Amino acid sequence: MMGGAAHEALLVLGDSSSTNGRRSNLMLDYEAVFDATPTPYLVLSPDLVIVGMNRAREEVTQLRREDVVGRGLFEMFPDPPDDETATGVSNLHASLLRVLATKQTDTMPVQKYALHDPESGTWTERWWSPVNVPVLDDDGEVTLLLHRVTEVTAWMLSRAEQQQAMELTLHDADSDLYARAQELHRAWMQASADMEHFRQGMLSQRINGQAVGLLMAKLNTDADRAFALLVQESQHRNIKLRDLAEEVVARHGT
Repeated sequence: MMGGAAHEALLVLGDSSSTNGRRSNLMLDYEAVFDATPTPYLVLSPDLVIVGMNRAREEVTQLRREDVVGRGLFEMFPDPPDDETATGVSNLHASLLRVLATKQTDTMPVQKYALHDPESGTWTERWWSPVNVPVLDDDGEVTLLLHRVTEVTAWMLSRAEQQQAMELTLHDADSDLYARAQELHRAWMQASADMEHFRQGMLSQRINGQAVGLLMAKLNTDADRAFALLVQESQHRNIKLRDLAEEVVARHGT
């Protein structure tokens, strides 16, 4: 089920002082545990050749173990050829090189890494939380790499949908706020116009009153007669009553 190198990696977990028979039993036990683990795993050689894959990895990739073992990691799991923005291969390669150099586990950020469907020829967007672990021999040298992934595609797509919904909500809210601001602006402009009209009306009344008062004094007449004369003259000259009143005030008010 697994390559010889993968078997050796699993033996590292056993008791080196056990008898050969006991070690053989442990090897079989660990292989069964590895294969039954629900988290997808690949076992890689230091030159990044696939030497083992558990059943969970088979299920998530829809690839058979016998078609994968012995092949290069990025030969079997390349980036989509038409996606120039894909970073799956480069980021995973960099992480594995760090593990080889530091001999320490490297936990990668959530990574978009599309999978190819060999039957349909299509690529499916998938998101993963990868961890790469070194397997060391007795001398502390890296003999194998364990590549573990947890799929988070559903969570990432749900998050994207929520973000899109929030953006639409904010857009709607902004549109509503803009519409309300426009309404308030129009109301303010109308109120300002009304106030100006009222102010002009009050000013006209004051000036008209001054003109009527001056005519009353000049002509020795009452207010009604003075106002009637003012209206008659404005109609005769075809000018506004206020303009005529201002003229009267300017001429006789000093």
